[in-house]
Amino acid sequence: MNKFSKLVAFMLGAALAFAMASCSNSAGNGDTPTVKPPTVTYIGAKAPSEAKAVGDIVFSDGSATPYSADLQLTDAQKAKAIALIFYKGTGLNSGDDTTTSRTLGVGLKHSSSGLAWCTGSANAYSMNITTIQCTPKGKAGALTFTGDKDGSDNLSQIGTFLASNSSADDTATAANYPAFYFAKNYKNTATNIAGTDYEDGWYLPSIAELFQIYACRADAENGFNIDAASALCGGSSFGSSIYWQSSQFYSGPYYVNILKFDNGDWVVYGKQNECSVCAVRAFD
Repeated sequence: MNKFSKLVAFMLGAALAFAMASCSNSAGNGDTPTVKPPTVTYIGAKAPSEAKAVGDIVFSDGSATPYSADLQLTDAQKAKAIALIFYKGTGLNSGDDTTTSRTLGVGLKHSSSGLAWCTGSANAYSMNITTIQCTPKGKAGALTFTGDKDGSDNLSQIGTFLASNSSADDTATAANYPAFYFAKNYKNTATNIAGTDYEDGWYLPSIAELFQIYACRADAENGFNIDAASALCGGSSFGSSIYWQSSQFYSGPYYVNILKFDNGDWVVYGKQNECSVCAVRAFD
């Protein structure tokens, strides 16, 4: 063998020995080589599996970012923002449920024009629906509530009440209940939730739930101004408008309460009148 051939053979042998040593070091004693997991990127700073808190901005992938006065969002994040978390706790449950914690968020897009709670031709118009009464008490801006505080099933409760009181359940007719169906079909307004895990489950809040949104107008404890957070995301503002809620007025079949966002007080309003509407859903 000439010197060149010997040199090539030596180099090949050295390379083989190095490779075998490397394999031995990386998987010695039967250990499996370490494989790094792929990097996962979310729209927000908090992963979808992380519990959401009051003041969080929720995105369409389920991730979230806590709002702060100096927070900045990219245009891509603004396009994917879907809700603001305004409540977490057990105090807005109905009945005897004092343990189930609910996390509620309000949609960023409100009705662009006034809507009726129900029309004059709706069967609920002339009915005092006692099962969805939620009674406010106290001074403006510091209200407390008794009764049915969870509005998530109020539309179905209307249907059940009608049927049990010798009246046809017409709640499947969207035209009869405009405010309820704005919330129920919220994906038609907030198109960035269509096709996501959050396209369904939206509803017209009870007056107790709506007041909790008002309480987040300037929450000193959490530093959360819900109108400022919505504006950051390109959403609607509550301002000083009046908003529908899904609770029946406790006295008089033709009326429900509305909440005034200028001072956090309530007034009685005829069901067929028109005012602003927002949509909420659970984010547990």
